[in-house]
Amino acid sequence: MRMLKTCLLGAVMTTISGCGYIGAGVTNGPQCPYQGVHLDLYSITDWETIKSTYGLVIPLAIVDLPFSFVFDTLVIDKADGGDKCPRNFSSQG
Repeated sequence: MRMLKTCLLGAVMTTISGCGYIGAGVTNGPQCPYQGVHLDLYSITDWETIKSTYGLVIPLAIVDLPFSFVFDTLVIDKADGGDKCPRNFSSQG
C-alpha cells in the first residue's frame, strides 16, 4: 500500500512539474526563451485566470515555476526568439 501511495505521488508530481513549459511549448512551439516561466508568471498575475480557477492556479504555478525554469534552460538552444515569438498568452493574442 505504501508503494502505491509513493507511485501515485510520483505520478502527480511528474504531471504538474514543468507544465508551464509543456503548455507554452505545445501552444507556440519552442520559439521564445523562457516561455514556460512567462506563462507561469502570467497565470499567477492574471486576474481572470485566478478568478476562473478560484485561486487554485496560484500555488500550482508557484510550484511549477522552478521546474519550468529548468526545462526552459535545457531547451534554450532551440528558442529562436524571432518575430514569431509570442509574449501574449491571453485568448485575444
